[in-house]
Amino acid sequence: MTMKIVKIGLLVPILMLIGLCSCGFGGDKEKNTAKSNTEPMTKTAENSYVYIEADSWRSWSPPKELSGYSLVRFITDPFKLQELYSTSARYEKGEVFITVQIVDGTTDKGKREIRDHLEIAELERDYSSEYGYEKTLLHNGIKAKEEYLAPPAGQYLIKFMLKEQYGVSVKSNAETAEEIWDLIDQFKMEEMGE
Repeated sequence: MTMKIVKIGLLVPILMLIGLCSCGFGGDKEKNTAKSNTEPMTKTAENSYVYIEADSWRSWSPPKELSGYSLVRFITDPFKLQELYSTSARYEKGEVFITVQIVDGTTDKGKREIRDHLEIAELERDYSSEYGYEKTLLHNGIKAKEEYLAPPAGQYLIKFMLKEQYGVSVKSNAETAEEIWDLIDQFKMEEMGE
C-alpha cells in the first residue's frame, strides 16, 4: 500500500511538470513565429503609401498623379457586397489627402447607398456657422452639395451625381474647396461607363 502511495506521490508531480512544460508558456521558437507573423501587418499599417493595383472600373482608372498628389490606393468594390458596385481612390500629398468614392446606382442596393446623391437635384442649401457650412452649387453643369467642417476636423465633403447613374463622394482636408474642385476636374470621370 505504501508503495502505491509513493508511486502516486511521484506520478502527480511528474504529470504536473509535463503539463507545465507542454504549455511551454511560449518557447523561443513559438515567440519568434508569433512575432514574425505580426511584423508585416504592423509595417503595412504604418505605411499608408500602399498602392493596390486594380483593373479599371467601368472603363475608368484614376490617374496616378494629380497636381502633386500621388495615388496611394485604388480599390474596386471595397464593400464586397453582392449587387453593390463601387470603387475608391485615395490621393495624398504630405499630410493632405483626397478620397474619391464612386457607387453605381443601377441596382437596388446601389440606389439605397446613393440616396443622398439622388436628392441633390431637388436640394437647395446655403447654411453656415462657426462650425462650417453646407451649400448646393452648380459646377461645370453638375449640381453638387458641398460641406465643410471647421477645425479641428477641417474637412470638405462634396457629393454629386454623374451621368445620372453614379454617386460620387469626395472627402479631403485640402486648404480650399477650389483646390478640391480642380482635382475633381482632373479625374476625367466622364469616361466612366464608355
